[in-house]
Amino acid sequence: MVEIRMPSQIDPAQLPAGCYPLTGEAARRGYRLNAFCHGLLAPEKRAAFAADAESEMRNAGLTAHEMVLVRTQDWLAMVQYGASPFLVFRLSGVLGVGLAATGAQMRGQTLEEFMQTRRVSGPR
Repeated sequence: MVEIRMPSQIDPAQLPAGCYPLTGEAARRGYRLNAFCHGLLAPEKRAAFAADAESEMRNAGLTAHEMVLVRTQDWLAMVQYGASPFLVFRLSGVLGVGLAATGAQMRGQTLEEFMQTRRVSGPR
């Protein structure tokens, strides 16, 4: 008979720095923010957000804390809160920040510092 062993749970204390596992608690906490960011896939939602961000955040039911995260564009805090990184990148794109600048902010670096850590393709 083959013994089937279930994997043990991940101990968050054992994760390397900079890992933010999406636990059930974080997923529940980040649900509204994720739903809001996902809604920005629709062109009409992006237009409405550009026209009146505060109203759109209130209409989405974001909490005061979640609205501060969006206003301050604190991408890393959003991920730590429970937002999907993919949806955070969607929001940063809608706000015109760009992927590289978002990554730099999440790492606590300037854009220039961040770009120095990227591979350069093409002729040098």
